[in-house]
Amino acid sequence: MNSRHPCLRLKKWLSGKTVRYKLGFITTVAVGGATLAASASLLVYQIFEQRANYEAETLALTQIVAENATGSVSFQDIASAESVLATLRATPSIRGAVIDTPSRQNFAVYGNPPATGERLHGNHSAAYNGWWLQTAATIGDDQAPLGTVQLISDLRPMLWAATRASFTALILALSVALLMSLFVLRRLRGVILDPVENLHAVTRRVTENADFSQRADVISHDEMGELTVAFNRMLDRLEAKDAELRSANLKLIGEIDERKRLEVKLLEASRHAGMAQVATGVLHNVGNVLNSVNISANILRDTITANPKLKLLKQTVELMRAQGDALSRFLTDDARGRLVPSLLMEVIEQLLRSRNETVRELDEMTQNVEHIKQIVAMQQSYAKAGGIVQNLKPAELNEAAMRMTQASTERHGVRFKTNFADVPLMETDRHQVLQILVNFITNAVQAVKIRPDGERQIILTLEEQTDRIFFSVEDNGVGISTDNLQNIFQHGFTTRKDGHGFGLHSGAIAARNLGGKVEVHSDGPGRGACFTLDLPSRAQNASTSCAA
Repeated sequence: MNSRHPCLRLKKWLSGKTVRYKLGFITTVAVGGATLAASASLLVYQIFEQRANYEAETLALTQIVAENATGSVSFQDIASAESVLATLRATPSIRGAVIDTPSRQNFAVYGNPPATGERLHGNHSAAYNGWWLQTAATIGDDQAPLGTVQLISDLRPMLWAATRASFTALILALSVALLMSLFVLRRLRGVILDPVENLHAVTRRVTENADFSQRADVISHDEMGELTVAFNRMLDRLEAKDAELRSANLKLIGEIDERKRLEVKLLEASRHAGMAQVATGVLHNVGNVLNSVNISANILRDTITANPKLKLLKQTVELMRAQGDALSRFLTDDARGRLVPSLLMEVIEQLLRSRNETVRELDEMTQNVEHIKQIVAMQQSYAKAGGIVQNLKPAELNEAAMRMTQASTERHGVRFKTNFADVPLMETDRHQVLQILVNFITNAVQAVKIRPDGERQIILTLEEQTDRIFFSVEDNGVGISTDNLQNIFQHGFTTRKDGHGFGLHSGAIAARNLGGKVEVHSDGPGRGACFTLDLPSRAQNASTSCAA
């Protein structure tokens, strides 16, 4: 149905009105419409009744004229007949009259009668033509008629008079009906609307204040009274359910508090267990690295003390010392002396090879010692008293991590590129976040330093999404295979020969402690990797807080 339909527009207009207004409007329209319909019917009836009365009166007047004109027609006295017709001036609605005789049409004429069609024949005949009434009567005896008289009447004055009278009566009736309807509505409004308004007021108080103790007064004993009783019963059930919910809620709050206390104890126990596990892993890793250091030390000792070339060099030097001033002649004339230069060159070459081997072993020992330091530092970092939450700028955390790794990045020719969005302050543990970021950057440096060629670059990105802060460290290094992506954060997992597999694992643990997580993405070997730290902007697991 078209939305422009009058009924739909009226319904839409009434939808925003009060019940009191709707009741008054409907009552007024109903009473007014009924009164208007009744008055209109009465108006039509009165018009037809008035026309019938006018027709009877005009027929009677026509008969009177016919009787008065009998003598004039009998003696063929035209002047007398016209005098009879002239008496019609007393009736303004008669616009014309004519007397016809068998021997002469228009024997006598009055006025200027309009053309209304054919002449009527017969006594007491009447015909309507638009606004005109044509009546006829026989002059003389019906058995021997002397002629016929016809009157032409204008109905408009009669109809207008009847219409005005009826319309006046209609207005008066409509006014009286509306006044009576308003009077009755005012008297009955309380009976109909008071129960509705009472129920509405109670409903509003219940919904606004959530007060189920409210009850509506039963004002009437009709359908509204039954509705009020049912509504009060519903409130009784809701009040009982609300009391049950409040009791259950209090019990649930107590259980939640108890669970929180248990969770604190479990977290503390878990922390101690985790620290013990980490400590065991640390000792294992340190032991492995120390074995490598011991092997390298033994190799160096053997290289230095058990090298046969060193013994030969010692014998050659003692032989040269024994010659004294004759050393020159010994080197040129004596067969053994002539072998000394070649022997010395061979010993020198052997010593150079031993030196290179010694340097390599020392480098390896240095790396192993560095690994031990890192493992111990990570253990100390993990065991350090933490949990201090501060309001920090995420960008400053990134900058601090870059400063802490500056020596390593400069040594390997790695260039930083930053893309920091304007993010708000975050509540977090500065120490643990820096631990994670430094570990990400350190791994990125290890990945890019073994690039065969090209620029070595690390991109640091910072952004915010739905109350979460994202720290990303992306490198253009050697990348990570799909198989290794699944295990990258596992304890002890590493792809480097000299790695220990502890850093990323500890970073994942620290992220979970902060209510976040770490993720890694790589398109495959040779296509770089991106490590992401996802943290909430508000602290979730903090026990202590302070202002930055």
